[in-house]
Amino acid sequence: MRMRPTAQSAGQQLEGEQQAAELRAELDELLRASRYASQRERRLNEAIRATPGRQRPEGELLRQLAQARTLREGLGIRCRQLSDQLEALEMRLRHVQQEPRQQDPEQQDLGQQEPRHQEPLRPGPRRPEPRQQHRRAEPAPPPTPARPDIGALTERITTLHRSGARTEATELIDQAAARLAPADTALLVGMLARYGPTGASLRLARGTARSAPEHAVAVLAELRELGLAEEAAELFHAFWSYPAASVPGLLSALERAGQNADGATLLWEWGSAPTAELTSLAACLQQHDRPGDVRTLLRQAAGRPTADLAALSTELPPALATALLRELAALRPPVEIVRLAAALDSTGSRELYGQLLAALLADEARHRTTLAALRAAGLPTTPPAAPRSRWGRR
Repeated sequence: MRMRPTAQSAGQQLEGEQQAAELRAELDELLRASRYASQRERRLNEAIRATPGRQRPEGELLRQLAQARTLREGLGIRCRQLSDQLEALEMRLRHVQQEPRQQDPEQQDLGQQEPRHQEPLRPGPRRPEPRQQHRRAEPAPPPTPARPDIGALTERITTLHRSGARTEATELIDQAAARLAPADTALLVGMLARYGPTGASLRLARGTARSAPEHAVAVLAELRELGLAEEAAELFHAFWSYPAASVPGLLSALERAGQNADGATLLWEWGSAPTAELTSLAACLQQHDRPGDVRTLLRQAAGRPTADLAALSTELPPALATALLRELAALRPPVEIVRLAAALDSTGSRELYGQLLAALLADEARHRTTLAALRAAGLPTTPPAAPRSRWGRR
């Protein structure tokens, strides 16, 4: 005999559905408030960008922007919390609905003799679902730090500087660059640009480059959003001093932030770096599986003087040297290709010379002029024969 849900189970089901409806209504209200806060933040950003000429944005606008951003972030956190609660409640409701259907008649007969305990849906201790148990096993996230008073911090830096304690003011700026969130850092930069000591805003922007790439790129985006072009340029120029091992991470952060043009500009700058540093960066990019960046870097390096290119091709790993020679064969004029081939031939780099020649012969019709120039210079235009094995004949 198949059992029907008890009156108590039906009441719990109705109560749970009512709670879910209340959570949905509250979530809808918070989402509308979050959209309003986002619109206000966007309008304030537009007002700051509309500042005429090169005047600094008004401090009041920056404070209002900080308040709007704080409100939006708080509403977003609360929306996520409600969404998780609603999802967990709906999962429990589905479990209550499906549990009687999954019992067979024998289990239900046993259930009549030994009634199963059904979990109440009222507030109180509950047996967590498997997904909730997994969440509780994770360590609790650290508490959200209090948002700093940007105005008070600006005043303190300015007071220290005016009183002659410039070392203390500089240390405070460096601490802010390392500890503040990207949005707060950008707001402090704006306040220092208007009210702080000369150069303080530039130092703060430049100092954030010493933090993690993700953080520094986020600060760069916030500075541009506030229209602080001079400080944003100062931070971006500080990226040029990154060691080769850190550049792949920086390029990845710029890529995720949608700043691909900045990544291309960095590679363009690195294209004129000393040979040893350029070689190190190319190897790092190859290790991080970024072939597109490797090709961009080698294309930029293809514009270096011929002597540098000969030295660079000998120092690069074999695969990268081959890629560089292919770029040179495609980009450089015949007279410069002849100079490069002569430099490789004079240094005894027969393998590299053969790779350059192979790149030219791969499209012989296109490189007819270059091949003729090589013959006129007395350089070979046929690939060297592969060494024959002593066991080739029997």
